[in-house]
Amino acid sequence: MSHVHFQSGKRPVYQELSGEVTRFFREKGIRKTGDDRLHNKAIFIALLYVGSYLLIYGLSGSMHYIAWALHGVATALVGFNIMHDGAHESFSASRKINRLMAMSFNLVGSNRYYWAQKHNRNHHAFTNVDEADEDIDALGLFRMSPHQPHRPFHKYQHFYVWFLYLITSLFWFFALDFKAYGSQKIARRDYSHRMKLADHVEFWASKAIYVTLYLLIPMAALGTGPALLGFLLMHAFLGFLFAVIFQLAHVVDKAEFPRPDERGVLPDEWAVHQMRTTVDFATDNRFLTWALGGLNFQAEHHLFPRVSHVHYAELHPMVEKKAAELGYELRSYPTIWAAIKGHYRHMKALSVPAAPARTITVDETNEIECTTGAEELRVS
Repeated sequence: MSHVHFQSGKRPVYQELSGEVTRFFREKGIRKTGDDRLHNKAIFIALLYVGSYLLIYGLSGSMHYIAWALHGVATALVGFNIMHDGAHESFSASRKINRLMAMSFNLVGSNRYYWAQKHNRNHHAFTNVDEADEDIDALGLFRMSPHQPHRPFHKYQHFYVWFLYLITSLFWFFALDFKAYGSQKIARRDYSHRMKLADHVEFWASKAIYVTLYLLIPMAALGTGPALLGFLLMHAFLGFLFAVIFQLAHVVDKAEFPRPDERGVLPDEWAVHQMRTTVDFATDNRFLTWALGGLNFQAEHHLFPRVSHVHYAELHPMVEKKAAELGYELRSYPTIWAAIKGHYRHMKALSVPAAPARTITVDETNEIECTTGAEELRVS
């Protein structure tokens, strides 16, 4: 029987960093959740999302493909700024509003419940841990962790991954959602609780609505060929943006890929693990921070996922300073281009065979333990 878990006992680093952040919000007299900056941005993005969809039918000839591409970008903005904060219960102080915002992930073509299990519960707990974090599992198509087996075609992965990223969101809709739905597992870990009837209804209803909105209606209005081509174009923009932005936070040459010892114990406490597996980028770029929903402040987000992204820029210097006082660093790339090159270097490095790495086998009970700030990782 093999369990994966963090060092037991106190979590001094997390407590120190958390104390600093708590003092910040107490002194400012503000909530950790989103404020007017987020809510006004959400309205703008929602209008862009609806407007670009309607524009698909308003432009004539091949011009409607521009609207499909714009709609792909708008959908990515919904995911980065609205869905992501909602899923982490940081969009609003209202849990109902957060749940509603999280449901916007169904507009991406995937499923809110699946994302909560995959992202909140697995990825945020066991970042970059092979066979626990599904974000570094590409079903063998490419090798993201040094602890994964090398296959001959990985020799070229640093070239072909950019093309596979174009189908990321399609893969969610047509494969991963149904795989997780059928097995009730993410990676080798059971869902935290069985889906309720309402969750099953939401799953199938959202799939039906999505097919109707993005395939049936466009095919009736535009013709089968143009509609299918536009649909693929939209997902190419959406999938590429989603894949690349999330890869820049963890699958880069500045990030580590820890593995547990023979007892299944990871080497660091949870907060230290997050700082070693997560990398910021372009933190001085205000436009990127706005557009990406603060996902360029990934270290801050992983340490405090229930804090809205609108606060990350202010938190960054104080968290960075406190981490340095404790002997740790917030790893970062100065620009998004530097982060992209860091991702390329990492994928190129892992394209070469290395000594076989021990993989993590999770026992049949699928129990993987995590000692974290429980209030930070709650799955809604």
